Amino acid sequence: MKKNSFVQYCRISLLALVFVSFSGICTAPALGYRARMDNFRKLSEYVRREHYKSEFARFIKDLGKSESGNNWQCVNLIGCFGEWQFAEKTLHYLGHKHITARKFKKDPSIFPPDLQLQALKSLIRVNLVSLKDYERFAGDTIRGVVITRSGMIAASHLGGARSLKLFLNSKGRINKADVLGTSISDYLWKFRNYDLDTFDRYDLYCDASAHASGKTIFRKSFSQSN
Repeated sequence: MKKNSFVQYCRISLLALVFVSFSGICTAPALGYRARMDNFRKLSEYVRREHYKSEFARFIKDLGKSESGNNWQCVNLIGCFGEWQFAEKTLHYLGHKHITARKFKKDPSIFPPDLQLQALKSLIRVNLVSLKDYERFAGDTIRGVVITRSGMIAASHLGGARSLKLFLNSKGRINKADVLGTSISDYLWKFRNYDLDTFDRYDLYCDASAHASGKTIFRKSFSQSN
């Protein structure tokens, strides 16, 4: 099943489940028109929130798999660490100045999964602010890749918002890659099909968490610094 079809299927299934669950409330004869419409608006908002929460959970899980194999204790050869492979200077910029690669290697508990998720959300918000004037590229096709907001979030995580800006401004001629050869265009393509268009509207504190695999995985990537 294609990703778009899967997302649509999940959305329809969720709608059906919610409408069945709340049908007694929404169709009660005693309720007037305004009350029914108010219930419908609340129900619609609930469905939207659940949809975007599930999309965000799917996105961060897949991003973590690509970065570290979903290993929250992962440390790579150039010193990035955690499930989403944070650079030390990125964490310091986000306010986590007590966390260093050296300390994390010695004791990963100083940067547990819940704090890693918090840092990831903060980094996404920082990158979105930096990319505010570049969302006009959404819908364009560059180097055969349709530019989407989710792809831009992932690409800026991989190489920093600055590398993504260079890619967009150059129409793909400047396509930076990490030491393993994964490029900005690779992440734009790989993460293009996630519905994150309202990330900054909803407070997506989902229950998704990192899972340790029981061993340290060494993988190269380049910094997320802007």
